[in-house]
Amino acid sequence: MKLMLDSLTNIKKNEFVMFVLVFIISIIGMILSYTNKHYYEHVYITEDGWIEYLTFLPLLLGTILCWHRANILKPFRGKFFQFCLITMGFIFLFGALEEISYGQRIIGFETPLWFQKYNTQGEFNFHNLRFGGFKVNRYIFGTFLGICVVLYFLVMPFLYIRGGKIKNLVDKFALPVPKLFHIVAYLCLALIVKFIDSGRKGEILEFGGCWIFLLMCFGPLNRQLFSRKSFER
Repeated sequence: MKLMLDSLTNIKKNEFVMFVLVFIISIIGMILSYTNKHYYEHVYITEDGWIEYLTFLPLLLGTILCWHRANILKPFRGKFFQFCLITMGFIFLFGALEEISYGQRIIGFETPLWFQKYNTQGEFNFHNLRFGGFKVNRYIFGTFLGICVVLYFLVMPFLYIRGGKIKNLVDKFALPVPKLFHIVAYLCLALIVKFIDSGRKGEILEFGGCWIFLLMCFGPLNRQLFSRKSFER
């Protein structure tokens, strides 16, 4: 627990600045939902708007970070560790491409017939697929992903600091562990989103959540696991 408490005050200046910017943008969105809902829904968080691209950016940076670490840690860690980092990079990349529908609106390619039939927005992405009453966005990217985030941020860190098998598994799978600061930040974000007066509050949660997760990956509780400086050469 001391390690978690120490991490609350051990925050780098640039990291703190990024968190402040993320929360300013999120709070502005919350205020707009009360003062100018039309602007909030049709400009601030609209498709191809700047919030969408600011959500795409941390996911892309996460891809680069994971693959960079996989490359530089190759001489020091085993192949399985490298494989886990590469896999995490692909997960980041998948999220980034889903956010912009694989560049469909940028490139301008036509939606394949299968996606026209099953995608609720007629776009080339998977998170808007619907099969009868089953909505992928609601149950997979909503409920299931939400449970995973809760377990990752609110359960895993406290099991990790206890050591033992959980710590060994987390380190083996190259998972970055949230600091107490990251946990508090995510809870604050969830509180801000809860007070947004709009049915389209998920965009702000995605935006803030992606940045918090990226910043956590850059400076996790187990930072030494991803640093070449922790190895003797």
